[in-house]
Amino acid sequence: MRFLTVCALAALLSGCANLQAVREFGQISSLSAGYTRLSDDYARSPLVNKTYTMEADAQQRARLDAEYQQRLPQAAQLQVYHKTVAAYMATVAELAGDDIPTGAEEVDGLVDAAVKADHLSEANAAPARAIGKLLTDAALNGYRHRELKKVIADANQPIQAVLASLVQSMQAFDASLKIERANANRYYRALHAQARDNNREPVAAELAWAGLNAANAQFDEREKAIPLYIASLQRIAAAHQALYDGREHIDNQQLLADLKRYTKQIRAAYNAVRAL
Repeated sequence: MRFLTVCALAALLSGCANLQAVREFGQISSLSAGYTRLSDDYARSPLVNKTYTMEADAQQRARLDAEYQQRLPQAAQLQVYHKTVAAYMATVAELAGDDIPTGAEEVDGLVDAAVKADHLSEANAAPARAIGKLLTDAALNGYRHRELKKVIADANQPIQAVLASLVQSMQAFDASLKIERANANRYYRALHAQARDNNREPVAAELAWAGLNAANAQFDEREKAIPLYIASLQRIAAAHQALYDGREHIDNQQLLADLKRYTKQIRAAYNAVRAL
């Protein structure tokens, strides 16, 4: 009984018992950062846009094919960034739970492969490479709860850079999606007008109108999802900055309360995005 009391007291004094908030933050942030559907849609957007062009518009279709080829390296870069943040946040959760981190080797391999394929410049790879090295060191050296402060301190600058890049890509997708919606509306309305001319093709007119409505419904979903996902990424960044600023007293009750609030917001945004 005395032994159990001493152990419980030691856990309380070390802050271990208070780090469930950090663990939950890491877990939901890892899930949210690992969500790639919107990044995948951004990469494919020129091909989708191409379906809203007339077959005779060869110049526009060729331009969209070229744009898609330009986005392929961006798509590979975004996959590296998603994986980097997801693996790092999973490590934060593991360390907060006093577990040895396990997800290091994939990040190093992804970064090296992306650089070798010219999908990532060395400058763009630097933040992800720094995180990968940190995760590898944590795994090889058997980091546990006691090293959490060091990991947060070393990771804050590169993780903020990677998260900022993901936010920028989502903002670019938002702008791209507005162009895509305008092209889709123009395309279906032109087909509808042609089919309705003198009531020539009533069935085709109805199909064009149905296609317009279906396309706009999909645009509505993605236009709701993008700002939600941006908010999720920004809250991960803000929460990690708060952890960095308070790393010397990571079991501070106000810090943990703030972290719980951020975690609730990240979870709500992530769930809302996945529901769309």
